[in-house]
Amino acid sequence: PATDSSADWQLWLDGGPRGDRVMPAPLGPFNYLREFDQIVGFLADWQVSDPDSSDYGGEIEAEAGYLGDVIQTDNTLESIWCWSRYKQLTGSTAYDDNIAAAWVYSTNYPAWLEEGAAGDDYYRVHNCAWGLTAVLMYAEATGDHSYDAYAETCAQYIVDHPLVIDGTVWNQRLDAFCKGWAAGNLYIFSEATGNLTYRDSALIQGDDVLAWIDAAPAANLATEYWAMSSGTALWGVCNSVFAYDPAYGQNWLATNAQYVDTWQDWYSVPGYDWDVAWNVAYGNAHFAIYDLTGDPAHLGYAKTIMDALLSYDTDDDGGIVSQSTDPVTEDMTWVTNYLCKFGVDRLMGDVYTNDTGVLRFGGLVDGQQFGPGETIPIVIQATNFGLAGQTGVTVELEGDYGTGSWTRNLPFVAVDTLVVNPAWTPPTPGSYTLTARTVLAGDENPANDALTITVHYDWPVGVPEPGLFSEAPRVTTNPFREGTGLRFALAAPASVRLEIFDVSGRRVATPAARRFDGGAQVLQWDGRGDDGQTLPAGLYLYRLAADEARHSGKLLKLR
Repeated sequence: PATDSSADWQLWLDGGPRGDRVMPAPLGPFNYLREFDQIVGFLADWQVSDPDSSDYGGEIEAEAGYLGDVIQTDNTLESIWCWSRYKQLTGSTAYDDNIAAAWVYSTNYPAWLEEGAAGDDYYRVHNCAWGLTAVLMYAEATGDHSYDAYAETCAQYIVDHPLVIDGTVWNQRLDAFCKGWAAGNLYIFSEATGNLTYRDSALIQGDDVLAWIDAAPAANLATEYWAMSSGTALWGVCNSVFAYDPAYGQNWLATNAQYVDTWQDWYSVPGYDWDVAWNVAYGNAHFAIYDLTGDPAHLGYAKTIMDALLSYDTDDDGGIVSQSTDPVTEDMTWVTNYLCKFGVDRLMGDVYTNDTGVLRFGGLVDGQQFGPGETIPIVIQATNFGLAGQTGVTVELEGDYGTGSWTRNLPFVAVDTLVVNPAWTPPTPGSYTLTARTVLAGDENPANDALTITVHYDWPVGVPEPGLFSEAPRVTTNPFREGTGLRFALAAPASVRLEIFDVSGRRVATPAARRFDGGAQVLQWDGRGDDGQTLPAGLYLYRLAADEARHSGKLLKLR
């Protein structure tokens, strides 16, 4: 870190940029079981499968880029957790061979012997904590306790090698984060095994992390370094010290939970700028706060963060990047594992055998406004939330558009896009309410069957919104072939984001996402997707946001 001349050192010492929250465009709502299914498939794709390789069974860190040839034990243990949890959820044996191979690698390169100079134990301690949670989940999912001794060795290593939170700023942060991660997992393991030695060590180490936080709560609950943030430190305290004494934890959180960051934008820190991983840790901390306090605000923060991180999967392969500035072709397995364990698994809720429902109206959001002459896509996306594949599912539409009924097949975790009318023009100005639902005999979870939204047609979108758009947005060329854009004016500086969606509601391009000064603006779009590829001709939807102001419309790309 000391040689990283490109880092913004003072900003890092001050805890990173504040004020703006440049989250990715939301791709949700999500079928979280589908997201889990995609993730475990992605992990399998990047496991070393050659039985003659010395790295057989190991998990490669990234699909490409600077970590594309790195294989590590922590990645592999993380994948064991995800594959085992998937087996527990679904009963599937699809990844049994992957789990077995991953154990081969993890025993050949055990967590307690991972890289690092003598006395510099953060990485070995971090990996041993992953060993604890991997073994617990594996044994719970399979009933196989063959690797319990592996976990015992990991636990003893954490007991015998407590990290010392001292030295340089980066060493303090790194050791605090890793020590928190270790303390939380060691306490959970002690509860599972009844080992009081492990429990007492977890409490001592958790107290040490808490003392570091207490030295400067506002700063130390909003800091980042390496693959972690202070969210990991607090998660560890919540799952050790506060788990042992919940009343103490609730009292402490009543004062200090407010300081936990709810999103950290990318900035250049000393070392790796892994902002996506930092935010996973913040989301995980908010889940831990919710578990202790029951405060729904923190559940909301966690969901918002995790849904935003899922939205980095713009190529829909299950993987996400570790750094928001990286290309979508450089997804990383380790941060994808983090998101699976700390986000997707938490958000999924109960999983039923028979459960279908409406996921979204493609390209529409509740309350969306359409100007005169604009058309409204009527697209229903139905999905299978359950474990059993379904045939003959009825999809119904009712409301101000009219009624309709269709029969669809929904295999396991499928999302079916039903284009009812790609370009509906309402007969008169006004508000139009649409309800779509699935009808499945024996559906065990009717709460997600139906979705109702209201859209507004021929609203005065040409009238500037006071304080935001001083000149209403106008499309420069429509229809277009090579490119188009939006022209507007801002009454004051604002965070502006322009997003392009196809008619199914999938975001395909983000031509602009940054802070703009006040005054006249022109945003250009060259008709390409986020991957740089030319998009096919057809109807697209755009959404322009300037702080809280919203404007949307359609674009027609010609051949």
